[in-house]
Amino acid sequence: MDDKSGMDQGGSDFGATTPNLKIPASRAGTGRAVRQTSPVQTPPPKTGPSRSKSPLVWIAIAAGVVLLLIMLVVLILYLTRKPPGFTLIVRGAPPGSNVLVDGASHGVTSADGTIRVTGLKSGRRVVVVSHQGYTDFNRSVVAQDGEEKPIDVQLTPLKKSDPTEIDYHGSMVLIPAGDFTMGDDGHNPNEKPAHKVTLPDYYIDKFEVTNEQYRKFCEETKRKFPTNPWWDNKYFDQPKMPVVGVDFDDASAYATWARKRLPTEEEWEKAASWGPGSATKRMWPWGGSAEAGRATLDSAHTTEVGSNPAGASAYGVQDMAGNVVEWVNAYYQPYPENKVADPNFGTTLRVVRGGHFHADAEEARTTRRIYQAPKFTATEQREHTWLIGFRCAVSANDPKLQEHLRSLK
Repeated sequence: MDDKSGMDQGGSDFGATTPNLKIPASRAGTGRAVRQTSPVQTPPPKTGPSRSKSPLVWIAIAAGVVLLLIMLVVLILYLTRKPPGFTLIVRGAPPGSNVLVDGASHGVTSADGTIRVTGLKSGRRVVVVSHQGYTDFNRSVVAQDGEEKPIDVQLTPLKKSDPTEIDYHGSMVLIPAGDFTMGDDGHNPNEKPAHKVTLPDYYIDKFEVTNEQYRKFCEETKRKFPTNPWWDNKYFDQPKMPVVGVDFDDASAYATWARKRLPTEEEWEKAASWGPGSATKRMWPWGGSAEAGRATLDSAHTTEVGSNPAGASAYGVQDMAGNVVEWVNAYYQPYPENKVADPNFGTTLRVVRGGHFHADAEEARTTRRIYQAPKFTATEQREHTWLIGFRCAVSANDPKLQEHLRSLK
């Protein structure tokens, strides 16, 4: 009994069926009993873009915004920046006056007579204000970048009593009073420096003095007529050709006989290189380029005066380049501020201007200066190498001229 009882008890410990054990919640996370719980179900993966790429998108958007802001700032700075150079303020000119700086037009003055010209290069600039019916205003200004340079302009009306063209022992053209730029800094040393010259009203012959005109002078004064040049032994039989073979004294004597005078070098250059309205320096009487057919150059013979109307200066003066060089009433001397050493400068040699028919265009520039002895050399007289002629001038207020003009009214 006792042994059997022991076995029964043992069986009850290992073989008997026992109810399921319930694991307290407090012990669910420890021991082996955890394995007996139901498995945790993992949710299926989410579809769509990975969240790990979102920062790159935002970085790209931010960079685009920054780039747009930079471009906007640059545009604002560009639109609001101050232009380089200085600003010229012209005041007091008649409305519609043309304003030129260094020969280039920059517009016209407004109804109140003003104009602002911006972006001018710093340094010295030549300002010209012109208006039809007025003398030109000419002034040099010096300014630096960022500076505003005002100038007050006063234009003087042209005298209505002085006709622009007259017949006074030949056709003459009025050159109105005012400033002009004489000389040139870009060519021969004796043409330097370019400088401002102010002249009163004067008249200058529209054409060079002809054989016909000079013969009349010789007949009335019993003066000896020139000999024919070597290149044409019947030259003086052609009345409309420019007279040649006339020395400085002969030319001066003719001018006095005609109640005129030889032009000064300044008067000759202004008539050849300047002009009303545009007020720009011309390298040749017709403009800034050497154009064929404008003057008698590179030729074996002269042409009749007035044969090249397309080569006239802005004032309408003809044959100031080519045909024959012309005497002017000036000694060959340096311009003011010219430091060039030239042994020919002095009070012996005279100046001739304008080029001749054998010359090329470079030798016929309006600023080119040539010196010549006032009397022809023995060789020139023997060989008759005549290339020099002349034209005359007269001051507008000359009493004899004014008397002549009054007689025409």
